[in-house]
Order: sequence, then structure tokens, then C-alpha cells
Amino acid sequence: MSAELFSLKGRTALITGATNGIGQYMAVGLYEAGAEVIIIHRPSTDPEPTRKLVEESSDSNTTNVKFIQADLETLPIEDIDSQIIEKAVKLSDQGKIDILVNNAGIQYRSKFEEADNKEISKVLHINLIFPIQLTKSFGSYLIKNNIKGHVVMTCSLLSFQGGLYTVPYSTSKGGLLQFLKAIANEWAPLGIHVNGIAPGYIQTKLTKKLEVDEVRNRQISERIPYGRWGKPEDFKGPVVFLCSKASDYVFGECLVVDG
Repeated sequence: MSAELFSLKGRTALITGATNGIGQYMAVGLYEAGAEVIIIHRPSTDPEPTRKLVEESSDSNTTNVKFIQADLETLPIEDIDSQIIEKAVKLSDQGKIDILVNNAGIQYRSKFEEADNKEISKVLHINLIFPIQLTKSFGSYLIKNNIKGHVVMTCSLLSFQGGLYTVPYSTSKGGLLQFLKAIANEWAPLGIHVNGIAPGYIQTKLTKKLEVDEVRNRQISERIPYGRWGKPEDFKGPVVFLCSKASDYVFGECLVVDG
């Protein structure tokens, strides 16, 4: 099988939530496959460690990692085109973007009847509303410029099942799964691939409390057939697959990566 099937050389990827965890290694995987990478990061996050990690991951890819600073919680929806899409196109060495990875997400745990309404709205906005609107802007850009692109959503096992004390998060991830399936139906005829990845239990900041809880850690580990928690590095291959020619006939799918 030709390595060209998985090559992203000449492609430009725009990714959210990539300064740590799963998104950081998605950026590494895309870069290793040859893509130019543009990362959207919060004003409070230092992007330099990620730049170093990504650029040092490949000797053959000589493009520089670019960054767009944006707070997904407060950026007005009507400014997505000017503050993200247009900026990314101008930053790109290729003068275009053809991959979008919606990875940014937050968690909030509470009994639902005791949940803070502001926290509920925040989770739904960052995990669901913003990715939908960013995808809309990105898709409009692709269609206007006749570009056949790829969109990847980071979903969750809770896209398929309810979780305890995670109603806002489960709702957002379930909605994201249905959104990608619906928009994949509309955009497949245009050559725009929309798919998702559903992580299982992965060692990230989001799951740190579970990981350090000896009882919960043991219970979770015993449920994973592969015998270990996932690592952010485990997502390099799946995201490259869903953004490359290797998945040319895959639309509206959610790839479960859970060991």
C-alpha cells in the first residue's frame, strides 16, 4: 500500500484545542503526515511548547506551525469568518485551508439538579454550538472556493451513552455526533468529508481526577480489553486516516478509539 494514501502534503489543517492532550498529538500526526498546521488557542495558553513539539516531530515537513488567538467562549459567532477562517487563509503558506479539526472541549461534573446554569451554557457553547458554527463557516469557505475538504469532530463514548453527573457534556457530545452525521449527508456530494473520533478513557487533564483515584482507575482499567488507558499519541493515526485519501469513501462515521 502506498504511503501516498496517507500523505497530507500540500494540505493545511486548522485545529482547535491543540495545546495539550489529544489535540496536541492530533496536530503532531497531521504535521508528520505533511500538513501545514494552524492552531487556534486561548489567550491564556502559551502555544510555544506545542510549536516546538510539533515542528520537531518531522524532519521532512519544513513548514512553520501558525497560531490564531481566540477565546471560543466569548468570540461572537458573527466574527468567526473574519477572526478565524480569513486569518487562517492568510496565514497559510498554501493560501488555503482544507482540513478542520474541532477538538476543543470542556467538562463539568455535577448532579444535574444542582448544576450551575452558567456552567451548563458554557459546556454546550464550547463543545457544541461553537464547533457547529465554525464548521458552517469552514464549509461555506470550501464550497465557495470549490475545495474538497475534511472535517473531524472529537466526540466521546458519551456520544453514544449517558454518563453519571455529566449531563451537559453528554448532551453536547451526543449533539455533535448527530450534527456530523446530518451535515455529512449534505456535503458528501460536494466531496467534503465530515467524520468524528470518539475517545475512550485517555490520560489527559480532563481525566486527571479519575486517573489519580485508585479505585476508579482500577475499575476503568479492568473494563478496557487492551489493558491500559489511552494516550494522546494514540490519536495521530486516526486523525490522519480521516483527513487523507485512505478514508476517501468514509462519510458521517465516528471512529471509536477506546482500546
